Amino acid sequence: MESAGIKITILVLALHLILFSGIYLRKKSRPYNNIVFAIHKIVAVIFIIFIVLIIRDSLINESSDGIFVYLLVFTAVLALTSFITGVLQSFEKPPPAMVNIIHRVSSYMVFTCLALIFIFII
Repeated sequence: MESAGIKITILVLALHLILFSGIYLRKKSRPYNNIVFAIHKIVAVIFIIFIVLIIRDSLINESSDGIFVYLLVFTAVLALTSFITGVLQSFEKPPPAMVNIIHRVSSYMVFTCLALIFIFII
């Protein structure tokens, strides 16, 4: 498997960890399990950094297709949106319902975009 395929595989695995820990946290409700919540947040930060590094590598590589780079940037923006709304959910006072909806939708959209990126690479 080439380097890009390995990177996307790592992203998909990280996203699964984020997704399943997020579902666990949502079902358990407040107060959140600190260990699961910390893992969820740390993997999310690593995930965003990894996407930014892939974008940087894609921009340096002249053979990258423009659509691929746009899809990576869109995925990074969605991941950042998901991260910011997740931070808002971590406060003691529950956030407005719209924040929860945006968090869920952006999280699922990141998963969908990564699937498209994976298909694009194959």
